[in-house]
Amino acid sequence: METPGKLEIAGSRAFFRPSGPASAGELADRITAAFTQANARGVRDVLVNISGVTGFESPGPAYRRWVARRWAETLASKIRIAMVARYEHICPQKTGLLTAAEEGMQAHICESEAEAIAWLDAQGPNA
Repeated sequence: METPGKLEIAGSRAFFRPSGPASAGELADRITAAFTQANARGVRDVLVNISGVTGFESPGPAYRRWVARRWAETLASKIRIAMVARYEHICPQKTGLLTAAEEGMQAHICESEAEAIAWLDAQGPNA
C-alpha cells in the first residue's frame, strides 16, 4: 500500500484511514493489524475508512464472511466497528455485517465518516 495508514486514537475511539493501492488480502491484513493495536490500546470503537484504497474489485460473499470472522476473532466482541467505503465496495446483501453479527461483533458500513460517527455515537457506551 502507498500509505499503510496509522491508527489514530482520540479518547476511547480509534481511526484508521489507509490509502493507496492494495489487494483485498493486503487490506484485510492492514485492518487486522489496526484492530490488534486498537484492542491493545483499550479503545471502544474503531472507524475504518477504506475509501482511499484502490487496486481491488469488490469482494465476493466468501471473502466477506472470512474477513468478518477474522476480525470478530481479533476483536473478541470488545470493539465496535464502523467501516467507510465507496459505494461499489458495499455489499447490497450485507453479507459481512450479517456474519459479523453472527460472530457477536457490532459493525456498520456506510459511505461517509459523518454517518459512521453518528452510528457509533448512537450505540451508547460499550460494555
